[in-house]
Amino acid sequence: MNNLTQTRPEQETPAATPRSADAKVVVVATALAVVVWAAAKVAGIDLEVRSGSGTTEVALGSVIVTPIVVVLAAAALLRLLGRRTESGLRTWTVVAVVAWALSFLGPLAATSLGAGLVLATMHLAVGAVVVGGLRLARVA
Repeated sequence: MNNLTQTRPEQETPAATPRSADAKVVVVATALAVVVWAAAKVAGIDLEVRSGSGTTEVALGSVIVTPIVVVLAAAALLRLLGRRTESGLRTWTVVAVVAWALSFLGPLAATSLGAGLVLATMHLAVGAVVVGGLRLARVA
């Protein structure tokens, strides 16, 4: 009887590429924004903001497009800073957190307290996914 066994070398799972990680961040951030928006609609909260001399409804299209644009811009800046500076990730994180903090000025234009709280929640959720997701994808 032959006691020798053949073993196969472990196949390494390829690491996620930054672009595939970015795509996951786009999906999660957009899904969270849509869930918060839908919950507000179900709760009967009108998501309106003051705009010029009138008000503007926060439409589903804006809720879908905005996180996509934000993630793509943030990821492009992260790649650029990563190539140009030694401390690209650290620099990007500072810039991203400042931009995220400034984004909370947007909900201040809400026409009601409920709308403001929902929009702030949306900014909190999307910002956390963008900053955390893109950063983790580069560190891992």
